[in-house]
Amino acid sequence: MGSHTPTTMKAALCKEFGQPIVIEEVPVPVPTGRELLVRVQAASLCHSDLTITSGALGSLPRPFIIGHEAVSIVEALGPDATGYGIKIGDSIGAPLWHGMCLECLDCKEHGPDFCPKKLTKGVSAPGYFSEYTLVDAACAVVLPAGDAASTAALSPLFCAGITVWDALERAKLQSGDTVAIIGAGGLGGLAARYAQAMGGKVIVLDVLDDQLHNLKGKGVADEILNTRSVAPEEVPAVVAALNKGRLVDVAIVTSGALPAYQTGLSIIRTQGRLIAVGIPHQELALQLAVFTGRCISLIGAKVPGQRSAQKCVDFSVRKGIMPEIHPRKFKLEDINEMMQLMEQGQVQEGRMVVQFF
Repeated sequence: MGSHTPTTMKAALCKEFGQPIVIEEVPVPVPTGRELLVRVQAASLCHSDLTITSGALGSLPRPFIIGHEAVSIVEALGPDATGYGIKIGDSIGAPLWHGMCLECLDCKEHGPDFCPKKLTKGVSAPGYFSEYTLVDAACAVVLPAGDAASTAALSPLFCAGITVWDALERAKLQSGDTVAIIGAGGLGGLAARYAQAMGGKVIVLDVLDDQLHNLKGKGVADEILNTRSVAPEEVPAVVAALNKGRLVDVAIVTSGALPAYQTGLSIIRTQGRLIAVGIPHQELALQLAVFTGRCISLIGAKVPGQRSAQKCVDFSVRKGIMPEIHPRKFKLEDINEMMQLMEQGQVQEGRMVVQFF
């Protein structure tokens, strides 16, 4: 590490589930293997951070540093990181995966993001709400020099953006396809913008008028539907009326609500694709007769690996598709206030980002 790198740093720690996050001074980590030591420039809050720190994912070793989406500057390279084309001073982001083996069948045939040995930033590996952290070079996405996009806007791409990008890639979206986005929040808004930019017709469904009209007013949604305004059995007919008498080719469910999946399944055409992104807390009863009788495909999507993340970032920068960012420049010490605002649903002004420098 450089002579200017401090030995300690501020970090946001989850010490007990359901309790306030604690800001403490902890040692700056030392990169080993292919790890990169990075100085975090901007780290954004994701709703998953609330889920993780609530204990809903089950027991995790504590304390741990939270956060899994950020943009950082490379400070030092581990001894095995030199072959990845990354230099000190590069601006990078990365999917949340860390420590993949790169040797197993899943790594070699499907991608390191499927490695059973991988760790997850902000869960089983220290996260980004700290002044410094470690990034796996095999995940790192080098951001273009002189990029006009702000650091704060790029940060949420490394969770929300790349996740819905993965959904659209797995949907094999073709220009002219009709895509229903069920859930008009941060994920859904990005999914709608990507789908439009890929040539799709976008219908957004939600239960909140404000979010729907926000997307419609910005031209992000071709059509909108508040599913509370019609009986569930009438939704397919209403959607077909918005789409020249046809049901949709693809339905992407970004909401974790069970009714969102029931709605998605009801509006897909024969041989269409239902893409699962949101994860319900309850078990989902599948109507297998609908899948088999109409040959509908159910496809999972998740945070992808480095290759898809790079394509997503390149596309986002080229098309000018960036998440909306809260105008306030949050500090690390504001993390509990940020989480409280998100818990209360006060996210209308955009994604909340801690900007370290």
